[in-house]
Amino acid sequence: MSAAQEIADLVLQDPDGREVRLGSLWQERPVVLVFIRHFG
Repeated sequence: MSAAQEIADLVLQDPDGREVRLGSLWQERPVVLVFIRHFG
């Protein structure tokens, strides 16, 4: 199983607070994910 398949069912919030299934983001096209950690 690829990393993409493993995280596809994770649910995160978009900037507006709506829940988004991570795998839905790359159904139609490639996606670059960037995680930013907030210090402070």
